[in-house]
Amino acid sequence: MKIYLVDFENVKSKGLSGIEKLDETDNVIIFYSENSDTISFEMHQKVLTSKAEIEYFKVNVGGKNALDFQLSTLLGYLVAKNLYSHIFIISNDRGFDFLHDFWHGKYVDTPDTIVYRTRTISSAINFAEENTVENLITDCNVQNLECFEQEETYEHKAVSAQADIPDNSEETVEKEDNTAFDKSEQIAENSLKEQLENLLSAICSDEDIDKICEFIINSTTKEEFHNSLAKVFKQQATEIYKLIRPKYLKLKELFAMETSVGQTDKETVEKNAEIDEAQTLYHDVLSEKILQLTHKSCSDEDLEKILSCLTQTSDKRQFYIKMVKAFRKKKGCEYY
Repeated sequence: MKIYLVDFENVKSKGLSGIEKLDETDNVIIFYSENSDTISFEMHQKVLTSKAEIEYFKVNVGGKNALDFQLSTLLGYLVAKNLYSHIFIISNDRGFDFLHDFWHGKYVDTPDTIVYRTRTISSAINFAEENTVENLITDCNVQNLECFEQEETYEHKAVSAQADIPDNSEETVEKEDNTAFDKSEQIAENSLKEQLENLLSAICSDEDIDKICEFIINSTTKEEFHNSLAKVFKQQATEIYKLIRPKYLKLKELFAMETSVGQTDKETVEKNAEIDEAQTLYHDVLSEKILQLTHKSCSDEDLEKILSCLTQTSDKRQFYIKMVKAFRKKKGCEYY
């Protein structure tokens, strides 16, 4: 679920481009004032046909940057509510980029909500869907460094190679004397459906829990899971999501365990050996590529940090945040 905070004084009707592409899980708040309260007829038609929930917020003017302050205050409140996967500021004002630096920098713990500025709603949609960086208008500049650059061919190759290697970095290493019987007995006591029943029995029927179980199994991200909930459970979706969100990844892991109970220890050992061999080869190739890109100026310690950031993240946004935290802002941005 995403929300778009539109600085209409700054972007006018052009900033609303793409509003017709939003769905019923999206929210838009248009901040306007007596200095800017007109919208083109064409854009008015698109606003009327949009499926998103749209709200108009008239700003009390009288001081410099009155709209900016009120928008920023509301953004902080929405981050604390923890209901949205993305909060986009639609504005040409680069001053709002400091809100991204604040929420994803060293000042506070990184929230679940992603905060970004783009010039249009359409650009925000492209970013959220992880399309090409060319569509991303957000400036993540730190000390005037442009951190987002056009994608190179090697990035596509690296992502493709990594996608073929299952990530077992978070798997629990089990003792050698554990048997398949012990595993199946543990899973029987803590099945996915039983976990959901414990969480939701007070507010959901058995039929609803079965549907939610399917949503967890078929979704790949928390956002996708929430969107599935919203389409079926409407207003109740938020209440259900808040209960499940902290346990979402564990529930996904639990389902994976349930589907792999019949696998023998020998098969597991062979599979892990293949994974380790593939990851070693991938890391060797990746290390060489990083050294080439940094003109051999990257130290062994920095190389290990970059490899760690790459292997622990699944997209450029997560990688960027990891790099900034690992190297601080200036150096992390340069490497990025």
